[in-house]
Amino acid sequence: MFPVLFKIGPLTVHTYGVMVALGMAAGLVVMYRLAPKDNLDAEKVLSLALWLILAGLIGARLAHVALSPGPFLAQPWRILFIWEGGLAFYGGVIAAVPLGWWLARRRGLPLLRLMDVAAPGLALGQAFGRLGCFSSGDSFGKPFDGPWAVTFTDPHSVAPQGIGLHPTQLYASGALFLIFLVLLWLWPRRRFSGRIFFVYGLLHGAARLIVEQFRGDWRGEPILGLITPTGLFALGMAVLSLLALVWLSYRRRDRNRGDGLAPSA
Repeated sequence: MFPVLFKIGPLTVHTYGVMVALGMAAGLVVMYRLAPKDNLDAEKVLSLALWLILAGLIGARLAHVALSPGPFLAQPWRILFIWEGGLAFYGGVIAAVPLGWWLARRRGLPLLRLMDVAAPGLALGQAFGRLGCFSSGDSFGKPFDGPWAVTFTDPHSVAPQGIGLHPTQLYASGALFLIFLVLLWLWPRRRFSGRIFFVYGLLHGAARLIVEQFRGDWRGEPILGLITPTGLFALGMAVLSLLALVWLSYRRRDRNRGDGLAPSA
């Protein structure tokens, strides 16, 4: 709704960039606070998280550009202008996951416990990021004339202007804030390492699939006319997370440990 937060001379501060930065900061604070509660070195976790944020931003931006290359062909340097909007979540995951696995092994951090520590902060950071999408008009919804429809009027907005749209960015942000609260509630109740992260993956994937039905922006050609590439990624995330939860639960049961947590991985 307000793509440009303010201007100071030639300096333009975009609301999207501010919200993404706030989301990253909030997520890092949550990770830093949770790490000692799981006997992890908070400084090591924070250092690793910064690398993953960088990889995630690069991957998410490249995925967005690959999906919608048109605007960048004439001005390729605008690929660097991530503060204006345009990050594809699945691209960030594809870039960050293998790097996180490699760094965790190299630094001696138990992977599943590290993933649990990261999940609440990740959900919180994404919730702020979706508010940034709302400010820029990115990830806009289909035309809608309901009482909560939103109309973008700012000429700098990415969304179509002058028509009512589903506020899909707010749907996604609200779902992610709720997921964040669920994960915090589950944190002291988890019975095996990895549970928090894969509950996040299951809930986020399911929420994304629902919100996808109301999205109006281009997200790739539907596969077999049924589901967009981003929708397929969300479905895969939800299914794989569910399978991981079932497997980890059975593994814990088989090992019959008395400390309530399966061995770290």
